[in-house]
Amino acid sequence: MRRFAAIILCVVLLLSLAACEDSEPSNANKSFQYHLASEPKTLDPQIAEDESGIILIQALFEGLTRLDADGNAVPGVAEKWSSNTDFTQFTFYLREDAVWNDDDNTPVTADDFVYAFQRALDPATNSSTCSPMFCIQNARAIRSGELPVEQLGVSAVDARTLSVQLEYSCEDFPVRAASAVFMPCHEEFFLTTGGRYGLERSTMLCNGPFAIDGAYGWEHGSYINLRRSSSYSGDSKPLPSDIKFSIGNKKVDVSDPVAALTNGTVDAIAMPSELVEEAEDAGCTVVGFEDTTWGLCFNTQNEVMCNLNIRKAFTQAFTREKVLTHLPKGTTVADYIIPPETKLFGRDYRQQVGNETFYPQQDSTVAQLLLAGLQELGLEALPSVTILCSDDPEVKLMANEMLTEWNDLFDNYFNMEPLSDKELASRIAAGSYQIAICSITPESSGPLAVLDLFRSDNPNNPAGLHSTGYDENLSKAENQSGAEAAATCAAMERYLNEQCIFYPLFYENHYFASAPGVTGIVYHPYGGGVDFIHAGKES
Repeated sequence: MRRFAAIILCVVLLLSLAACEDSEPSNANKSFQYHLASEPKTLDPQIAEDESGIILIQALFEGLTRLDADGNAVPGVAEKWSSNTDFTQFTFYLREDAVWNDDDNTPVTADDFVYAFQRALDPATNSSTCSPMFCIQNARAIRSGELPVEQLGVSAVDARTLSVQLEYSCEDFPVRAASAVFMPCHEEFFLTTGGRYGLERSTMLCNGPFAIDGAYGWEHGSYINLRRSSSYSGDSKPLPSDIKFSIGNKKVDVSDPVAALTNGTVDAIAMPSELVEEAEDAGCTVVGFEDTTWGLCFNTQNEVMCNLNIRKAFTQAFTREKVLTHLPKGTTVADYIIPPETKLFGRDYRQQVGNETFYPQQDSTVAQLLLAGLQELGLEALPSVTILCSDDPEVKLMANEMLTEWNDLFDNYFNMEPLSDKELASRIAAGSYQIAICSITPESSGPLAVLDLFRSDNPNNPAGLHSTGYDENLSKAENQSGAEAAATCAAMERYLNEQCIFYPLFYENHYFASAPGVTGIVYHPYGGGVDFIHAGKES
């Protein structure tokens, strides 16, 4: 009997060990290193717009939903949700054990989402990332100051139930709700931070799968170290034990990103397009998204470029084929403003609207167009004109091809001002330019996300376009479905081309690479961040 009992005990122990192994994957509890090109400007979800900030926010916070590897919405703080038949009203049911990462494990409630949404749209917040929220009832009017935030179509039915009323049908609202600007915000804590919310560890209250590792987990300009949160209770438990984010090049050498991945310096990093092939040859996993369109953009608020004939003259004066012989490495020719593989209602947008190109063709009568424009403006001669561009060698050659033909055809001398990507973006945002070769990247998928960038009240409008008709068409498309919506989107895309607002030149891919043996890191397009919750390493 004793021998039998001993055998039974051994079997039980072995089964227990096996169960433990099943519940704790062999690739779990690993430490990960990720490199950020720059210090995040803020970790305030309602206003963060830079890549570094968004990546960290996705680890430190959790919204109503999360996105899986295919970009589908899965439970986050909300364990489930429902909608009415036309997708104009959603109800989210929050997990009972969702808590903030504080000493008291304060519950995350529906009121935290109501306050966050209202705060993001409050004109005083001046959020530049709140446009995905404009589908919520009264959101636009609130952002423009026409209505008070209390009239936003979001309410707490009770502590665990959030109701969201939309302005128009938006079937993918749960997907939108996973982005940073939708993250919850605890009002009482926020008001104690004295305007420094998200700038220091002590002025942050998070609810995500990871937390800043102790009082010294954030050294500005050097590193931010995260550890797995002990209070997180989502459906998917985070696999990594910790994530160490290096910042800049002070302590970590990533001058050769491929070497940094293969020698263990980092486990994942954004990868320049020219090194993608080398990274793949080295056994790294590379993911790319063709989510950015570069083109010739005109500042429609400029005293000269406000004139359509002058914009047409500049757009139709250069030879497209010559300009496009200088494509930067890893890019492809752009025939459209809206990037390839964009979907509308789950179907390929371009297949729905056809492959007709809208960009203006080269015209030998451009000198007359220029003269007509000058007469309309009451000018005898064209003032000095400068084209801004990236300091990328190929882009500078593109600009030079344009300048050569402009100088020849218009018997004038035009200037080029190459800038770093950061400086270029800053000048475009400030409207401090005449003409620029610049990029547009929508905040989410779909043709409307691209077209909305040119809406009159969009703070990210690169051309400063103010067109009542264009805005009305956008509003119409938001309330349409199927072929009607596709046709309206195509009409707006045609308008941007024919009015010479934005002339498409090339598409850019954004690449991310994981080191050999690293699995489960999910990269999201359109600046959606990086998800480490399922990250693992092969032993």
